[in-house]
Amino acid sequence: MTKISIIRPPKINADTRKGFWKQLGMIVLGATISLMLTILAAQMLELHQRAKDRKLSAMMVLSNIEKFARTLEEHAEVLAHNDTIATWLLSKPLEELELMPQDELNSLINQATSTFFLTYDKSAEHIFSNNIDTWKNMGNVQFIDQVGQCFSAMNQIEEYWNNRMTDANATLLEIKDHPEDYEGSTTPIKILGSEKMRRTLRGTHYMQSWLTYTAAAIRYHNRNNMKAIGISEKKVMKFTDDRESSIDNQTTAPEPGEFYTDPIAADRLTSMGKYDSILNQLTAGSLSRP
Repeated sequence: MTKISIIRPPKINADTRKGFWKQLGMIVLGATISLMLTILAAQMLELHQRAKDRKLSAMMVLSNIEKFARTLEEHAEVLAHNDTIATWLLSKPLEELELMPQDELNSLINQATSTFFLTYDKSAEHIFSNNIDTWKNMGNVQFIDQVGQCFSAMNQIEEYWNNRMTDANATLLEIKDHPEDYEGSTTPIKILGSEKMRRTLRGTHYMQSWLTYTAAAIRYHNRNNMKAIGISEKKVMKFTDDRESSIDNQTTAPEPGEFYTDPIAADRLTSMGKYDSILNQLTAGSLSRP
């Protein structure tokens, strides 16, 4: 913080009364000027700090919206891969797919239906929406209104997408948990024979297009936010890139395969040998009874 220099008034010459009133006037004038300069400097520092806080708050908000658009595009890329597999599965008669090994067919189904739930960092949104001091400091009603509409749209997109994922997962689990209620020789064929599951697979292409569109729409509105607050798109992109780079340099995202292990076979549970022995004795005793 910049150190404020205070003008010190001249000392009164106590040895003589000559020019006393003149010296007193100089002291009062010097003290007044010193006080005014101190107050002015403090106000300038406060205004400068408020401007910095306002810019940082706006940059955080704009960056979060841009990051959400990027997340939508990442999901769309995943769906582009899924769509290729889903289209192939839907193009083949179930009689042909039934000839494939179950594990390979099941792997294709998992790839065609695998995706991530949509979420984003809401910290900037909560600070912006719930802190009245932030609103006052921002001092731009148009910017506040536009950003609020963006956050509302982002929440609706998130809710719609996650509800769709929840429904798709629920359908898969229902078939896997109650295969007897569905037609087909194997679980993969039962899944692919379900009309609800086939609608989900057909919708992969449309959902990819929808995600791409919503990303473009969010980014379009965010550019208007930048214009309203007077921050260039280039600065927002750099700020967002720097934030992502900082996160990437600190940690490495875990991969599901790193944590997968094969199921343990029952005969390899050596720690349960004691109980196997007890069960064997009980079973042998019950079998020996007349």
